[in-house]
Amino acid sequence: MGVLSTKKPELLPVVGITGGIGSGKSLVSAIFSSMNVPTFNADEVAKGLYPSDLELRKWVVDQFGTDCGRWKEGKLVDVNRAALARIVFDDSSALALLNAQIHPRVGTAFRHWHSAQSTNQQSPFVLREAAILLESDSYRDCHAVIAVEAPIALRAQRAAVRLGISVHEVENRIRMQWTDEERRKKADFILHNAPEDALLNQVIQVHNQICESIGKDIRFDS
Repeated sequence: MGVLSTKKPELLPVVGITGGIGSGKSLVSAIFSSMNVPTFNADEVAKGLYPSDLELRKWVVDQFGTDCGRWKEGKLVDVNRAALARIVFDDSSALALLNAQIHPRVGTAFRHWHSAQSTNQQSPFVLREAAILLESDSYRDCHAVIAVEAPIALRAQRAAVRLGISVHEVENRIRMQWTDEERRKKADFILHNAPEDALLNQVIQVHNQICESIGKDIRFDS
């Protein structure tokens, strides 16, 4: 009778994807997902931490004020992300303090997710999407890094509609992030996401190049 192996599966290669607000990172991730590439959205995971982590919620209101909390019958049940955003995206030191709390937690969540996804060796690699993948040094564990770019005016319009805030507020957030030029210095691939760009074809080409680099015979036709 055979013996079940307890050997852990080899971790799948990680490809990072980043870009400024409104650049279209999530759209690119969705395209990769349709190509059987599991995707981890660090920013969405970070948002989900607040309702599940009482210690983090308490830290936020202690650090930034009770207006940054959501309360129900006197209990702190969530974080008012809009109020918190108005503070941290206008103060780089406040943003750094918040990131120091958030990123270790997101990193732990990613490691668990990565291990679970690696049991499916039919996927060529996994995608880690994060707005500040480079700034947080998370890219150092990546096989390759993809940066998504779009004109700043277009990014501001997209993000303002999606978030329900003013273009001016989005522009303030853009100023707090790395520039496209800074991202290019560390990125292995650049994707352009303006209306005139053939984004799908670009993603397919990058997918095929990554698969080739890791020895996976998986190709899509562009």
